[in-house]
Amino acid sequence: MIRCAVYIRVSTEEQALHGYSLEAQKAALTDYANVHNMYIVDYYIDEGLSARKKMAKRKEFQRMLSDVTANRIDLILITKLDRWFRNISDYYKVQEILETYHVNWKTIYENYDTTTANGRLHINIMLSVAQDEADRTSERIKVVFQNKKNKGEVTNGSHPLGFKIVNKRLVPDEKNITIVKDIFSYYEFHQSVYETAQMVRDKYKLIFCNATISRILKNKIYTEYRDDNFPMSIIDLKQFNQVQSILPIPKKRKIRNGYICSADYLYVRNAAGNLLGIIVR
Repeated sequence: MIRCAVYIRVSTEEQALHGYSLEAQKAALTDYANVHNMYIVDYYIDEGLSARKKMAKRKEFQRMLSDVTANRIDLILITKLDRWFRNISDYYKVQEILETYHVNWKTIYENYDTTTANGRLHINIMLSVAQDEADRTSERIKVVFQNKKNKGEVTNGSHPLGFKIVNKRLVPDEKNITIVKDIFSYYEFHQSVYETAQMVRDKYKLIFCNATISRILKNKIYTEYRDDNFPMSIIDLKQFNQVQSILPIPKKRKIRNGYICSADYLYVRNAAGNLLGIIVR
């Protein structure tokens, strides 16, 4: 029996505009596997992610590649090519891994063949079209977002600590500004993200992870935001720069014994430097 992986991907915009729901993809792929007497190893679902996202950002995709290199998968099922890739260079990097481990992929709504020159040419053409479409969509979205920024409107529903959204605009939330100032002052004195998170938990009963504290400390909006009702920046630029000088520099990737390591992934290469696999740490 063929061991298949079911890979599903949809971006937030696509789901809203075109109805590419995860449930519909999952149902169609499951039915296909059952009809063709395939054993589903697992479902790998990347939700809210564009196919143009770097491979390292697609965590479920990376988990699937890890299972490929562990020889748990014979075939990868997807609905359409644009659920798989919209980036030619990334496609061929992954295709090299799949061929190394003798794993095939199949779209259930389209007919692609990687075993012939004409089939590979067809895939190249379709990926080029998909990549161009993604680029054009990205450009249109950037124009819309820039227009919103020019009007002083927010581009999504999230906002940094110390702000709130009123009439589509970001405005200071004075009851939380004190927390932001305390975070900067406490970190500047103690120089510990962990201890700063503990302070916020003990004093304000808010549970923030270290990454959240770091994002707050690195956010330039606290020095840049001003309006008629709030003419002064929340954090003084001198203090902000002092905090940046204290914050640890992210560790660079290290290369050792044929392995390139990062915090989340292990990129396995042979002696010639060719990528053999990506393992989630």
